[in-house]
Amino acid sequence: MSFVKLKAARETKQSYVIQNTVQTSLESSAVPSEVDQKQATITEKIYKSIPEYLEIRTSSTAGRGLWAKRACGAGQVILAVKPHAAALSNEQLDSHCSQCFGRGTSPGLKRCTKCHAVYYCNSTCQNLDWSLHKHECIALQRIAASGDTSIPSDAIRCLGRIMWKRQKNGPTGDWTREIDQLQSHNQDLKPSAYELHTHLAISLVRYLGFSSPSETASFGLASGADLANFVSRFVTNTFTITDPSLTPLGASVSPPVAIINHSCDPNAVVVFPRARDAAQEPLMQVVSLREIAPDEEILTAYVDTTLPRELRQRDLIDTYLFSCACPLCASPPDVDPRESVWCPKGCGGMCPTPTEGLLSRCAKCKAVLQKTDEVLDAMRVGQQALDKATALQLSDPAKARQLTTNLLPILTSAGLTPSSHPRLALTRLHTVLLIAALPVPPTQAPLDEAVVAAANANAGLGGVLPFGHPVRALAVAELGKLLAVDEPSPAPGPETDGERAQARGRYPPSGAMRLRLALETLVQARAELHVGFGAVNEGGMVGRTVREDIVRLERELGVWKKGIGEALRDAREAGTISR
Repeated sequence: MSFVKLKAARETKQSYVIQNTVQTSLESSAVPSEVDQKQATITEKIYKSIPEYLEIRTSSTAGRGLWAKRACGAGQVILAVKPHAAALSNEQLDSHCSQCFGRGTSPGLKRCTKCHAVYYCNSTCQNLDWSLHKHECIALQRIAASGDTSIPSDAIRCLGRIMWKRQKNGPTGDWTREIDQLQSHNQDLKPSAYELHTHLAISLVRYLGFSSPSETASFGLASGADLANFVSRFVTNTFTITDPSLTPLGASVSPPVAIINHSCDPNAVVVFPRARDAAQEPLMQVVSLREIAPDEEILTAYVDTTLPRELRQRDLIDTYLFSCACPLCASPPDVDPRESVWCPKGCGGMCPTPTEGLLSRCAKCKAVLQKTDEVLDAMRVGQQALDKATALQLSDPAKARQLTTNLLPILTSAGLTPSSHPRLALTRLHTVLLIAALPVPPTQAPLDEAVVAAANANAGLGGVLPFGHPVRALAVAELGKLLAVDEPSPAPGPETDGERAQARGRYPPSGAMRLRLALETLVQARAELHVGFGAVNEGGMVGRTVREDIVRLERELGVWKKGIGEALRDAREAGTISR
């Protein structure tokens, strides 16, 4: 199986978490116990990569977490570390470097001449990875020699890399101790999870070339129980490595980042913005989404926070074995945009999405939502369409696009707001499918359709994600880039007052108005990217490309505004053309 979609996992005894298997007190202990203090001392000595302005704290009720000792501004990189181990997903092996995770092309990347499975940017990346790949290479060759043409998943290969590194560092080394400090839920697993854990353990033993689990003793795992706990730590604490546009690339483990606890309303995010030095990659960075005060806990989200509370809780329980009690879950707003319907009287207010047998009223004018069955039916078929379109996204994108095209008008007609589920999720998928289907060069109608879909997705994300959230920032950048595409057949300029008024109300606009809107959107995107991917990173790789787009658009608008003559004069003054 692939782990590229597995969300980041952390400790489950948390200040915003209610355990399923442990009865916790409603009040935190003001003074940690002697055991807790001893544990805190041990962890402080191990995690050398955590900077001095952050502190690991623990208590009998909150468990471990990471706190800020001084104020952090929005867009500040709080923590930057390389994962302890990482592996590309099978789908990315021939398109990305297995050392730095940088994107390339098969002719440009250099393939390992022995296992023929992994690729590198150059000899530098290959040499940097050799201490681990020399073991991996033998394992992959052994599998190929057995007649098995399939390459083990990123999960198995990442587990193998951890094992080889354990062996190199020894059982008492700080690296190994950090891995062993990760939370294991092996004793609390649901029956449905046994199959996955058993499959991973058996597959790992075979990948390492052993005939039984007992042979793992040389890696510091003396028994089958040790191996089971090792696998459980991996599953619960795996991060998905992504590219700068948040496309999943593979699986990784980072104990220092795994200490950070969960909230559905986080103050920080985990990203891989790509630094300018490839030797540092893949670099995992924790970036603050807003100002964080001294003695405030650093919190990230383990699940998609655009989902309604019930779905978030289900995902957290199924994957991480806890229920969330953060403020957004414990004291949700009267009307959560994720679960909302427009007022039936059109006052501009919102109603909570209805449930069977309960009336839903507009929070603004108190009007009663009468069409409960229509809304519930629309949500049901919308979720079915979302699940099916997601499954077909890669295998049959045309069919998936047909589903999203047909179902979105039904959800809109039922009154679901842009931020509500499943309308928002379906809109985001619809946008991706439309962009992927754009002809080259683009024609006007498909391009405008993609722009409208991207604008709708932005409206929905803006209602549930804070300014600077990476998902929201990338969506704004995507909309700006679509608006900046040269129009194949722009509408003629308006000549009368009536035509100009009509042009002002048209979306997307055309000509200079479209360019100005693209520029404004990209300027906003750059500001948000600087928050979500770090100001010191210039908003990451995407932020740097957006800056280039802004410069280009400013020049284009200069031509529209000043005329050809003045543009030529400016170019001469700048020295870009001869006099």
